[in-house]
Amino acid sequence: MKHSTLAALTVFALAGALAGCSERNPPTGPSVDVATLSPASFIGDRPYAWNFTCHGGFVLLAQWAWTQDGVAIASGSINCGGDETFSGTGVRPANSNGFTADVGTNSQTWTFDPAGPFKASLSGSAGGGGHCSLVCIPFHKESGKLTVES
Repeated sequence: MKHSTLAALTVFALAGALAGCSERNPPTGPSVDVATLSPASFIGDRPYAWNFTCHGGFVLLAQWAWTQDGVAIASGSINCGGDETFSGTGVRPANSNGFTADVGTNSQTWTFDPAGPFKASLSGSAGGGGHCSLVCIPFHKESGKLTVES
């Protein structure tokens, strides 16, 4: 090979190498069909807030659970007596699609879209009535309301 041919090949090789180095295209990953993704796949666990207010002279229990297809996956509970208000926070699991709550003797179950917000309220009571033999002794009654929002 002549010196000029070798020099020409070297110049072309360097030009090709420099052209490859000068490209600044970002690396690409596997393609994703956005139409097949659901909004729930982008949402993780969510915070929730709860509030429980009760009135009366007895003890009242409120309990709740986040569920997935009817099975409890996270839960909470609180007792109160007299005139009290309690509040707190927790974590609603991302895969939760249901909620169940009990306040005193009242129960309810809800279902919802895991990707959306959720809000529920349940009132209930316990106690009341009385016992009479020679003297009537009334039993105290407690009523309360649980609210949850996520």
